[in-house]
Amino acid sequence: MEPQGPNADAKGPGWRDMAGSSFDGMSPDGIASPVLAALHTLHHQHRGPCGGAVATYIPELAKADPSLFGISLATVDGHVYEVGDSRHEFTIQSISKPLVYGLVLADHGRDHVVTKVGVEPSGDAFNSIIFDEKGNRPFNPMVNAGAIATTALIDGASPEERLARIVDLFGRFAGRPLAIDHEVFLSERETGHRNRAIAWLERNFGMIDAQIDEHLDLYFQQCSILVTACDLAMMAATLANAGVNPKTGERVLAPHHVRDILSVMNTCGMYDYAGTWSFDVGLPAKSGVGGGIIAVLPGQFGIGTFSPPLDDRGNSCRGLRVCQALSEVFNLHVFAVSPSPLTVIRNQYRATRVHSKRLRSAPERAVLDRFGDEVCIYELQGDLYFASMERLLRDLDGGLEGVCYVILDARRVGRIDASARRLLNRLHEALADQGKRLLLSGLPASLLSLLREEAELPWPDESWFEDEDTALEWCENRLIAAHIPASRRPVGPLPLAAIEIFACLTTDELAAVQTIVEEVRYCAGERIIREGEQADCFYVVRSGSVIVRLDLGPEKRMKRLAAIGPGLCFGEIALFDGGHRSADVVADEETSCYRIPVERLAQLTGAYPDIRAKLLFNIGRELSARLRSATGEIRALEGLGDP
Repeated sequence: MEPQGPNADAKGPGWRDMAGSSFDGMSPDGIASPVLAALHTLHHQHRGPCGGAVATYIPELAKADPSLFGISLATVDGHVYEVGDSRHEFTIQSISKPLVYGLVLADHGRDHVVTKVGVEPSGDAFNSIIFDEKGNRPFNPMVNAGAIATTALIDGASPEERLARIVDLFGRFAGRPLAIDHEVFLSERETGHRNRAIAWLERNFGMIDAQIDEHLDLYFQQCSILVTACDLAMMAATLANAGVNPKTGERVLAPHHVRDILSVMNTCGMYDYAGTWSFDVGLPAKSGVGGGIIAVLPGQFGIGTFSPPLDDRGNSCRGLRVCQALSEVFNLHVFAVSPSPLTVIRNQYRATRVHSKRLRSAPERAVLDRFGDEVCIYELQGDLYFASMERLLRDLDGGLEGVCYVILDARRVGRIDASARRLLNRLHEALADQGKRLLLSGLPASLLSLLREEAELPWPDESWFEDEDTALEWCENRLIAAHIPASRRPVGPLPLAAIEIFACLTTDELAAVQTIVEEVRYCAGERIIREGEQADCFYVVRSGSVIVRLDLGPEKRMKRLAAIGPGLCFGEIALFDGGHRSADVVADEETSCYRIPVERLAQLTGAYPDIRAKLLFNIGRELSARLRSATGEIRALEGLGDP
């Protein structure tokens, strides 16, 4: 999948950063991405002077431009976000160490490798000349001493073959061919006196064999491979994806080797800062003096940053702060994560295919058939956290053209962590900037309170609904109000002649029906029909609204089956075969109805033999339309296309 976002920082009507500024997180089709916007915000916040200095002990590295700064994030399904100088090439340096360690694990197996290189944090700087005297080996493969010993273990019939294996491995991690910066290599070889001293000490203690210059050249060359922040993000995402490159689908390393790499990165990857890093940030990571950092959230994504100025420990100042901010804002600590995000969306459909349980008149149905695509419903499932929200946001991206209302049905959602709440609030802000409304249904009251407390842009009152059906009905009402002028909407109780099922009757027939019709009124909540009673009449709503509901059990939970407004009938089964009522009907508000007794209607057939047939035809046509609509909704709810 192609990377998303520009390479240069951009400003625009995106979402708000902590300082109250706004930055654009637009994808190519103009839909705001809160994830991309977050990276833009971080890039803006940290792109100024950072207090560090570029590495100078390797002369070629001293030429780096300290203002360069790029951030990239790659997900385990291959989607890439990037901002700033994310495509600028620089040398990988010590970020090569975990990758080469993986190659050596594949060559020799874990048991043999740990006899040559340990896995304990040293607590010292990356270039310290100390060893694990008890084990007669370097402390770990992330410090220079351990990395040189690791490189010495790479199999190959010649130096060229060994180097080719390293370059090939790095290219498979990045998903593209990589090359060596030979000027940096020569500069490292010319000035790498400390590393040469480390190698000779290791040779003295029998930690490596006699090919000192070959091993050192190989080590200097692996550190001089050119990468970008995007490459680092894809490398990290490959580790996050258990060794499978998300972009190419190729397995680069076996999962058990990836586990060992991440374990050592977590404890040793940031040198003498590793403990604080693990405690505060909580992401397996590795830095390089070229200005790069990779960080991995297993099962979710990888981060790659590039900024040459380093702190006194040799870590990129800006890269550290970006990773710290991302972890803090989105709760990314490895010990606070959740499972795979791939199934967060259970279903998706528009209001043209699935309607609320509010039955509509013919003019209203025509409006919803024409404009229902302005309402989009997403049924969610599982826990919401950073990666599952990122997946949801990406599915929203590009799928909301022409949409005015977005409903997120969260009734099947479990936990919603702080990062997901933050992204939900920012999605609300981004959609509001575009004139769209985000509606949430099925969330518990405690989560609604947290969202409201944490929101920078207040949510309108009509943003929370008990269930998807009531949210959908609210959107439908807005569409109908927007497209049917008030002058065309009924005001007050409807006369019998204005009701659709009676429209085909002659004047005399209508007058005859008028003689048997009873006008009845009900208070809000009053029961009109009781489940199980004899069906001896049917009703038409004059004004107000009624609810058809079903008692689901001893807990007295009620499920709304339909909502019926003026001009529509209910209880019409009495016209066909009588029998008993199958559900309760109650007044939703103060309501008046026409009540038509079936027995008295039958008495009219002597003088007006066509009345019953006409009514049955109109009611049957209405029931047929409801059946077709219900069939279409079932197909949509089951994720099926049109037949």
